[in-house]
Amino acid sequence: MTTHTIRRGFDVRLSGRPELALVDASEPQFVAVETAEFLGIKPKVLVKEGARVTTGQPLFLDKRDRTTTWCSPATGTVEKVELGARRFLLRVVIRVDAKEEFYACPRAPKDATRAQMAAALQGAGLWPLLVQRPIGRMPAIDIEPVAIFVNGMDTEPLASDPSFATRGQKDNLQAGVDALKRLTTGKVYVALRAGGEHNADLRSLSNVDVHEFSGPHPAGLVGTHIAHIRPLKQSEKAIAVRAQDVARIGEWARTGRYPARCVVAVGGSEAPARKYFRIRQGAPIAAVLGGQAPTGDVRILAGTVLNGTALAGDAWLPFRAATITVMQEGAGRRDLFGWALPQFGKLSASRSVFSWMFPNQEHEVDARLHGGHRPIVNIGSWESVTPLDLHPSYLIRAILANDIEEAVKLGLLEVTEEDLALCTFVDPCKTDVGAIIRQGLDMFEKEG
Repeated sequence: MTTHTIRRGFDVRLSGRPELALVDASEPQFVAVETAEFLGIKPKVLVKEGARVTTGQPLFLDKRDRTTTWCSPATGTVEKVELGARRFLLRVVIRVDAKEEFYACPRAPKDATRAQMAAALQGAGLWPLLVQRPIGRMPAIDIEPVAIFVNGMDTEPLASDPSFATRGQKDNLQAGVDALKRLTTGKVYVALRAGGEHNADLRSLSNVDVHEFSGPHPAGLVGTHIAHIRPLKQSEKAIAVRAQDVARIGEWARTGRYPARCVVAVGGSEAPARKYFRIRQGAPIAAVLGGQAPTGDVRILAGTVLNGTALAGDAWLPFRAATITVMQEGAGRRDLFGWALPQFGKLSASRSVFSWMFPNQEHEVDARLHGGHRPIVNIGSWESVTPLDLHPSYLIRAILANDIEEAVKLGLLEVTEEDLALCTFVDPCKTDVGAIIRQGLDMFEKEG
């Protein structure tokens, strides 16, 4: 077992951490599977309004690769097939029945080849759980990964702890690893937090290489793990997957049933209940927020404050959701004298704010930017929190200049938006670094 120590980074310590208590959320009346989370797909709906579906039955597929499907997370009646501009499928809404029946999902043979396992995962609706590196999107069907990276830790603020979320699921985890091993001729790497005794199930898996990481965020991101464990050469591809999703794949591999429930951590200063919830995939957000979504000056995020997506109160739980954060919006709020007063209780990575004197203090924050966008000034703030071997300032400038060839040389393919989200937090110029990285990756994918 190898331990990697990350020196550069910053831990965003926020109040509202979910307690390590797992409860079953109430059964929702409706669930939905949306397409917005999967940019670039061309969905073709397979069901009609009023039709009855069973758990695991395909709802729609991707026209670009018709073997990749998204399946129903519940048994019930198709309540609505919502279409957007140019009849693009937005979501399929299902009214949940009291009695659950399971669709006969495709399964791979025990000695499955890479192609057979990939086809089975696609037909069972589980292929979208995987992420291809580089690019950071759902893998292509013909991918031949040189390795698979399982992330068993997360250092983002208030993020779900994969070790706790998968506690008691060792059999599913092992079955998931065995299934994923069929996709590669390389190794399966598992990244864990150093010294964590609670991750015994992940640490004891067979047929994997376990690596431990310590240090501040982004020590828990898969981009950091790849850079320290097995850096990718040019034209090489890998698959990244979270430990929670490995357990879901293992449940399918063991039982042949679609894993319709997931574990979601709810945290944040405005969260009504800060716990881990076992909930049906695609349930309304209100189902994990006390039955009613918060109203007023709050922001609901699917994900964390560094790399989350804002959701409306009537939104649905995203397909890959593992964390829900509820924080203050801060609309219309102004601080007396602003930056002119000594700041002891304000969260900042800068030493000009005296909160550094209390490194273990947890802070309550809101969504304000505390200033407007300014031209990029290279003062080393991005580099101070980036442990990867690249120069974010020059990389961002190359992308903004549409010089993709130079951006690739500067390390574009080594990162996704989550890897440099911390740069946005520490940037005094209010630059959305993650959005620019996604812009560069999209341009590379389009030109490639």
